[in-house]
Amino acid sequence: MSEGFGLDWLRLREPHDLRARSRALGRRFGAAVRARAGSETASIVDLGAGSGANFRALAPLIPGDQDWRLVDRDRVLLGHQAAEIAQWARGQGWRVTHGSGVVTVTAGDADWRAHSVELDLARDLAALPLRVHGITCAALLDLVSGPWLERLADRIASAQAPFLAALTVDGRRQWTPMHEDDVAIAEAFAAHQRRDKGFGPALGADAPETASRIFKARRYRVSEASADWRLGPDDGEILSALVDDCAAAALEIDYGLPAERWRLAAEAAIAERRLALTIGHVDILAEPDESPAALEQE
Repeated sequence: MSEGFGLDWLRLREPHDLRARSRALGRRFGAAVRARAGSETASIVDLGAGSGANFRALAPLIPGDQDWRLVDRDRVLLGHQAAEIAQWARGQGWRVTHGSGVVTVTAGDADWRAHSVELDLARDLAALPLRVHGITCAALLDLVSGPWLERLADRIASAQAPFLAALTVDGRRQWTPMHEDDVAIAEAFAAHQRRDKGFGPALGADAPETASRIFKARRYRVSEASADWRLGPDDGEILSALVDDCAAAALEIDYGLPAERWRLAAEAAIAERRLALTIGHVDILAEPDESPAALEQE
């Protein structure tokens, strides 16, 4: 999700996201999308698509021709989507054509089309066509509110489409080595995560549990898989960015916190190649429950 996130940050995090994601759930999503599409071109909507990283991760896991709508409100990121996808695809040895906000990747016998769509999901969700074969997002659900997620789930359930939410924060964040200020900084950072990101008070660490409950209430089968970031001595650039972000967020909650002392200690550990960080994420796959028992309840 790109709410307030720039292209440099999205580029920095993409390889870590890709390493953390559950390929098993990605393939199950792809199989569900293809089953719904049959012999047709599979239609997929990516919510909060940013630079197109979710497309790059999932398109190779979905068999056959695909037509994607990459939705975001950030015009700058939308303007970069085609070039970011083209560079990635050419790096894989695939043919690329693009123009007028559409990029087509030809990978073997399959064509994957990606359209850039400008839309403010917080305000205009009802305007988004979701009569598609699959819906997905990445790093989004912890930013939204419970009521907004209820509305999204209603839209998805009415289409009876599979839904994959990748890289949802679950609240676990473990720094090694530990520091005396870790707890205070972590509590303030968690409070910051729950601030309104444009969708109402954000779910933050409650997002996985809330999403599971909401989709199960709509007779969806929900599967989860760990998608943790595990950063170490070779990941100094992103560790430094995360340290700065965490300290700044903590100070926004409580200016009296020793965030600068904590930040300097963390930067020293990075320089000495001693700092490691685990950030808990969960991938969530929700599929319509078409079992006889579920159908009997309708």
